Amino acid sequence: TVTPEPTVTPEPTVTSGRECLSKVPGRYLLGQLIMTLAYPSDFPLVEELSKNLEIGFMGILGSPSKQELDSLNESSYDALIPLIIASDEEGGRVQRLRAELGSLPSASELSSVPLEDIEEMFFQYGKGLLDLGISIALAPVVDVGQGPGIGDRSFSNDPQSVIRNAGAVISGFEEAGVIPVLKHFPGHGSASQDSHLGLPTTPNLESLREVDLLPYQELLKDRHAVMIGHLVVPGLTGDLPASLSSTAIKGLLRNELSFNGLVLTDSLAMGAISDRWSIPEAAVMALSAGVDIVMIADPSQASTLLDRLEGSLDVGELNDETVLNSVEKVFALKKVDPCQILGAIEAEIN
Repeated sequence: TVTPEPTVTPEPTVTSGRECLSKVPGRYLLGQLIMTLAYPSDFPLVEELSKNLEIGFMGILGSPSKQELDSLNESSYDALIPLIIASDEEGGRVQRLRAELGSLPSASELSSVPLEDIEEMFFQYGKGLLDLGISIALAPVVDVGQGPGIGDRSFSNDPQSVIRNAGAVISGFEEAGVIPVLKHFPGHGSASQDSHLGLPTTPNLESLREVDLLPYQELLKDRHAVMIGHLVVPGLTGDLPASLSSTAIKGLLRNELSFNGLVLTDSLAMGAISDRWSIPEAAVMALSAGVDIVMIADPSQASTLLDRLEGSLDVGELNDETVLNSVEKVFALKKVDPCQILGAIEAEIN
């Protein structure tokens, strides 16, 4: 008698998250890389965009009430991929939620406050942000120096003082569970003008290495995020702003400073960009340069931007792998399983 061959049970195929992600339609992935700023009057549009997977993030403009934020958060619970809300909460004149959470001193005022008090202040404030459904603070400013557009938003002209004080803000936010965003890389403190108004030039790269880059070297961890400024850096970016420059983002921030966390642009509606490029052009350039999230200032522009990004992906102007890498980071932040998302999208399409 011949002994029958044992039957081999095939191993179940495990689909990797990356594999699932690569099967999600490109438009849905690209939407996750858009942050729109929005006033409370635009929250209904933001809800719709989020539900349709046309944006991944919202940044606050104006001064919404708890009720308005609660309503926005409740609506986003139903979205397939949650919306993440960010807010400029530096203290002083840049503080969106002062009316709800009380006012914070400006960075320059904080520089004379004991570090443990700063940490406690931002821990309590961070808990207040989370209660309002806000999990990213577009702060602290780690710019060294009080040049145009920065002024009292900077802690000091001394990088060590910036490191100490910004470090306390970061610790407070993190203890509360809020993600801090260090800005404006690679350093707006000594730039020639306010980037809201035009395209500034910073001191050359060697000068930045000695001063402006020190806070990033000292404080930056992959669990934080970085906002890239619209800043021309002699010796680094040619005539492009850092926000559109792969030598600034991939070269300096990613490779040299070994940062693997989320990178976002400052608003693409600012004069530094809008004087020379359309928002869709700038967004394609920024994503190609290594940015993960592009920021626009008007939610009504999101769908048109997405059309352009989708077209760029289709013709290879935007690289598939670059987009997948960024979306992977966003999904990790949102604690979203790509395979579940793919299943839900396929079920909806079918």
